[in-house]
Amino acid sequence: MITENKSSYYDILEVSTSASQQDILLAYQKAMLTYSSSNTALRSTFSETEIAELKQMVEEAFVVLSQQRIQPHIEFYEPPVLNLNSISSSAEIIEDIPPIEVAPEVKTMATQAEKADTEIKADVEAEHDADFDLEIQNCIEWSGAFLKKVREYKKVSIEQLQESTKVNPWYLRALESMDSQNLPATVFVRGYVIQLAKELGLDDKKVADSYMKIYKEKLEHAK
Repeated sequence: MITENKSSYYDILEVSTSASQQDILLAYQKAMLTYSSSNTALRSTFSETEIAELKQMVEEAFVVLSQQRIQPHIEFYEPPVLNLNSISSSAEIIEDIPPIEVAPEVKTMATQAEKADTEIKADVEAEHDADFDLEIQNCIEWSGAFLKKVREYKKVSIEQLQESTKVNPWYLRALESMDSQNLPATVFVRGYVIQLAKELGLDDKKVADSYMKIYKEKLEHAK
């Protein structure tokens, strides 16, 4: 099984445990567009191998959660038993879903969030500690604890990060504590670290490579 815990299916599609079949379908379609090979922004975050794994995880999550809606007593996905076509047929899903229009108030909120983010970055640039700036520049081991230290130094709260990255604050805290029990599959962890590093003005590739090395070593020791 690709996912590392059962709750990952809901996390991957970003739906609640009470989501309807229609909610699951919409989330699946959105995820497949996000992880499409035509999404050029995605390639700057994930490798081709990781993108393929993400799409496979989305497919599995959709099949498993849809199967549970159709046959609640089946707990695990058996590929020979079910496929996407049979799910759509059994659940009688409407294929022609009208496009979702962005409400004016949502656009206003997005503009306000962008303005707030600009103000936050301006405040961060206002205060500097030359010694710690040098430590950040020369850092080669990016642990969760050091990322937290950098975040606090730059006066960026978890709530501000959640607003700018759209990553669940529970995961952001788990990233800083490197708590594998409360984090999703490792490929998602890397993506979250890259987003976090970018928001803190860091070299996202260098940070992610170092973080994941430490994180995977921790996972091995926990076995």
